Amino acid sequence: MKALILAAGVGSRLRPRTNQLPKTLVAVNGKPIMGHILDALQTVPLEEIVIVSGYLSEKIVGFTRSRKGNFRIVKNNRFRSSGNGYSLLLAREQLAGSDFFKIDADLIFDAEIATGLLAAPGDVRLVVELKDNMGAEEMKIEVDRQGNILDISKEIPPARAWGESIGIEFCTAAGGRLLFAELESMIGAGLRQGYYEEAYARLARKGAHVTATRVMPGQHWIEIDDERDLQRAKEMFPQRRGVRISYPKNIDNMTGASMSDE
Repeated sequence: MKALILAAGVGSRLRPRTNQLPKTLVAVNGKPIMGHILDALQTVPLEEIVIVSGYLSEKIVGFTRSRKGNFRIVKNNRFRSSGNGYSLLLAREQLAGSDFFKIDADLIFDAEIATGLLAAPGDVRLVVELKDNMGAEEMKIEVDRQGNILDISKEIPPARAWGESIGIEFCTAAGGRLLFAELESMIGAGLRQGYYEEAYARLARKGAHVTATRVMPGQHWIEIDDERDLQRAKEMFPQRRGVRISYPKNIDNMTGASMSDE
């Protein structure tokens, strides 16, 4: 089993913090966002962590050198002109034949959310936050009574929407094959700037076993897009006393290493 972290983006809404750092290395209570992700993943047995980098990739390489684990970096050289679906497709070779988590690099979440996905059904499993009164711009999810996803779209009427995806998913090896084939089809059709949510939606519409697992009461998560989110994250995930921060103080100067380019 592996984990894939998508970390290619520029993070423009967190400037000037992201002028010299990728967003995933911005600190929340003394620990980079990616540090929080890796700590949460310690509760699941992973043989490798694949990171798709792009903007300031060398800083991410340097950070992984400070952490224990088997890391593989895949660089998206077209991160400024491509969407996250393209970044996900770039990791196809590294994930082929494996079950894997897919996690957005600006997400902080409780470890129980990840372990809950392992027990869920489905070849492609999304974590969903239940919401009422969803707006027109939210990526909404429609499910049947068994929790199978029927569609994912901003166009779903809010009254039919169950909730929205939070940015962490799990694919079995079989689900991964379906997902990568769909992403390849999208890119081949000229949708290089497309989002991976569209690939999930296409699979769901075709009747693939794409399922929704809800965030349970008491479980916490946050996607960090801007300063307001960053402040909320600091309140939601306070630094615990006695926990050593695995964050090198010289991370701004870290550079590194060989990377697999597209």
